[in-house]
Order: sequence, then C-alpha cells, then structure tokens
Amino acid sequence: MNVEEAIRKRRSVRSYKSEDIPREKVEKLMESIRLAPSATNRQKWKFVIVEDNEKIEGLKDCTKHKFMAQAPYIIAGVSTDPDYVMPNGKAAGPIDLSIAIDHLTLKATEEELGTCWIGGFDQDCAKQVLGVPDDLEIVALTPLGVPEKPLAEISKDRKKVDEIIAYNEFHK
Repeated sequence: MNVEEAIRKRRSVRSYKSEDIPREKVEKLMESIRLAPSATNRQKWKFVIVEDNEKIEGLKDCTKHKFMAQAPYIIAGVSTDPDYVMPNGKAAGPIDLSIAIDHLTLKATEEELGTCWIGGFDQDCAKQVLGVPDDLEIVALTPLGVPEKPLAEISKDRKKVDEIIAYNEFHK
C-alpha cells in the first residue's frame, strides 16, 4: 500500500472485534511514531500503550467515547514538555503529537487495523488512570484494534478541495 492509498483508506473506527493483536505487531506500528517529525526534532513525547483491561475500563470512564474500550489497545500520546511554544506562538506538543499519531493511523491502516482520534476526554481522569504527572499533558487517545467492518465500508465524508483551499491569500 502506498501513502495515498493509506490516506484514502483510513477511517475513524468506532467498532472493534474482540480479536487480539500480537504485541510484536503493535511495536512495529510504534516505529512509525518514532520516525515522525517534531519541532526542532525535540521528540518531547511519550506514548503509553494501554493493554491492561482494568486501565482500559478506567480510560473508558474518562470519556463519552465508550466504544474505545472494545479495542485491545489504547494508545495515549503524552507531551513531556507542554509549555514549549514555537516562534509562531503555538504550543509544540499538540502539533508534534498530532503528526506522530497520524503516522500511527496510516501505518495501522496499512496493517488493516483501526484507530480513532479521541480528543474528547477528561484530562485529569486520564492522567490518574495512566499515572501521568500533573505537569505533563495527554494530547490524544486512540484505540487500536481490528475493525468490526472492513475499512472501506466505513463512511468518510469530506468537503470538496475547492471548499478548503485558497491560493496566495485567505478567503472565505
């Protein structure tokens, strides 16, 4: 599968089979995160691979997205320097972790696995479940598992290109 195929095939999966994924395969997927770019190559992140059922249930209680507990893994992307701000005035952590998790979602797609970006969760609750120190920030969670339906059967509506781009200057 090439990159364009992975981009076109990737879906937000909200229903998973109870099928397990070998740890070796998960670690192979994590290599895609390791290779992701970050602001000034700082790599100020840590990824918690949650496989313990009790912790998965605990994370489920931190969000309205209960479906994520169907997956055998939940990956938590943690910014280890949430106060670092780039020259453009934006915090690097959420941007860096977004890029890294996107690498993961595309590699998972290539492996016929499902993910779903979860930003709607209670930060303090998730930190407590995962033992993340107060001075760090969990940027996102994603379940990782075998989709209940093939990826191609999951809806993916998108705007037309001319609705989202502008050349040379911004216009509505």
